[in-house]
Amino acid sequence: MVFSHHHPDHTLNAALFPHARAHDVWAAYHNHLWYDRPADGYQLSPSIRLIETPGHTPQDISTVAETAEGTVVLTHAWWSVHGPAEDPTSDDHEGLRASRRKILALKPALIVPGHGDPFVPDENTPI
Repeated sequence: MVFSHHHPDHTLNAALFPHARAHDVWAAYHNHLWYDRPADGYQLSPSIRLIETPGHTPQDISTVAETAEGTVVLTHAWWSVHGPAEDPTSDDHEGLRASRRKILALKPALIVPGHGDPFVPDENTPI
């Protein structure tokens, strides 16, 4: 399992999987959880890696999967395809825009946002 960030709606049920391998971004910053390693570029498998994408929170990470259909990014850089365009909980809107640009530079075939349905990014995807 990968914790994109530490809001309860994303971590609440982690204890249901006591034997799961986990990458927890706070371990790199707080050194008190399962692993102590930076997220950016960390390879979970030959086709899955992590990238740092701060903005929603300072510690946000995204999971990048290379699939037969193209690159898929699981991220909280967008709440949903319908918005809001500006993250109402972010204290770093410029950092969020930089993370969105980083993700879009990967030319993803699909984005799986923090809340809501997956979407195909296009020229109307907010930055």
